Amino acid sequence: MDRGSYSSVLVRRVSVGGLVIALLGFVLTRFTVTLTLDGDPLRFVVAGLLPLTLGLGLSAFGIALAVGSFGRQYAQTTAIWTSIGAGAMFVLVVLTVVGAGFEDMSRMGGVTTGTYLSNFLIAGAIGGAMTGLYAAENRKQRTALRQQADRLVVLNRSLRDRVLNAVLAIDGQIGVIADRDDPELRQQVVSTVREQADTIQRTVEDVKYLARSTADAQKHLDAIDFSQTLDEAIASVEADYPDVEIDVIDRPAEDIAVWGNVMLERAIEHVLARAADDTTTSRITVAVESTDRTVRLAITDDGDGLTPAQRHILEGGASGEYDDPSVGFGLNVVRLVTDTLDGQISCAETDDETTVDVAVPRADTDMRPGQTSATDVRAYGVPTTELGIVVVAAVLAGIAMGLVGQATSGVVPIIGALYGNTNALVGWVTHEFHSVVFGLVFAGILATVPDGYAEDWRWCLATGLSWAFALWLVASGIIMPLWLELVGIPAVVPNLSPWGLLSHLVWGLTLSTLYMGGRMVLDRRSPAESA
Repeated sequence: MDRGSYSSVLVRRVSVGGLVIALLGFVLTRFTVTLTLDGDPLRFVVAGLLPLTLGLGLSAFGIALAVGSFGRQYAQTTAIWTSIGAGAMFVLVVLTVVGAGFEDMSRMGGVTTGTYLSNFLIAGAIGGAMTGLYAAENRKQRTALRQQADRLVVLNRSLRDRVLNAVLAIDGQIGVIADRDDPELRQQVVSTVREQADTIQRTVEDVKYLARSTADAQKHLDAIDFSQTLDEAIASVEADYPDVEIDVIDRPAEDIAVWGNVMLERAIEHVLARAADDTTTSRITVAVESTDRTVRLAITDDGDGLTPAQRHILEGGASGEYDDPSVGFGLNVVRLVTDTLDGQISCAETDDETTVDVAVPRADTDMRPGQTSATDVRAYGVPTTELGIVVVAAVLAGIAMGLVGQATSGVVPIIGALYGNTNALVGWVTHEFHSVVFGLVFAGILATVPDGYAEDWRWCLATGLSWAFALWLVASGIIMPLWLELVGIPAVVPNLSPWGLLSHLVWGLTLSTLYMGGRMVLDRRSPAESA
């Protein structure tokens, strides 16, 4: 499957953390009273234009977090630290003013509404955002290390418990027939030895997968038939537990491809075996539900239910705390396999039944596991590599639009007036900020369309032009003149200029063409890099 098929994934929710950062950056920038060119040019650049650019950049960064393929926890961590940075800088400014000996605290009004406080807060917010990114990346690395440590623990148990036990069983069986000539006993021993040899062979096969890191294991996943995998797992468990009835009560009629390997079958076996091993279990039901991006497997039994240790392993993550193979070994494998697939596990218990729900990504619609920027399974959206493409495309599209708009109606300085200054340089900076933000939203829109559409250049162009028309109609035609009225500049509402429509269509055409071209280049490079 081509990496571009991420577009078929429906975005579950826009990251609230990213929106918080975007709003904070915009508010702080909005209250930055940009200095004019009538004063010192150096003061204008350092105390006005530079903070304005940094604040708008922070706001655009928040939008990128909101629409990008970042985990919810990743964005939340960054947002928290961004808010802490701005808040800490505000407290520092207040303490500085108080410490300076101002008896009349009303003088604080002149500071809080001025350029300098806004600049300080922008600096604090950016410092907090950088700290948040470091903390989020550090959390991601810790998660990866924990998963690798869990793999090593399970690998050790596999070798120690299963292989050693099998070898001891074989050795004991050989000792039984060493001094006896009994054909029936000999046949029984041969059967036992073969079973234990199969156990060793199967364990060695599992070790090949468990010994890999999560990232390496994700690179070796294949698209497999889920129905066949489920049937083979059920057949294996039924052979070991013939007295337990296993019924598949619901499954999709069509074949479903999911990401996995032989370990997915092992994981399903362990979930089924956990239920079948309970002496009170008489019936196990299996239900399969297919969504646009996942396959959900619900395994329900009428046994005594999960122990707290077993539930902790399934929902909290594989752990080395439970060394009893009957308690944690098989379920640790289930958790590790699910983590490798960027899947989910949930458990539900009633008085009579226990249900273990396992969700794994479809191979025909979803992004390949491990291609998101974070380990959070809720990380769906625009991949980070394509965020860079859309930002560059938006900057260039903004230049094309600005040139057309300035040549036809001289609109660029008016855009700067939205932020307190009609200087052309401020107009270009704020115009490019708008272009980047709306370009990121455009990429987010493409990430929500049905499977295959976003890979069609005609659909991409149509989306870009439609989005540009909507911006001309609403943002430029209604919101912008209302905003100008609020800052004291007379404007006509609505203001639907044909020249404005032309410049917006140029923007949409340029953005969609460059974005589509950049993705095509990236798609051609990906097979070569993976090879």
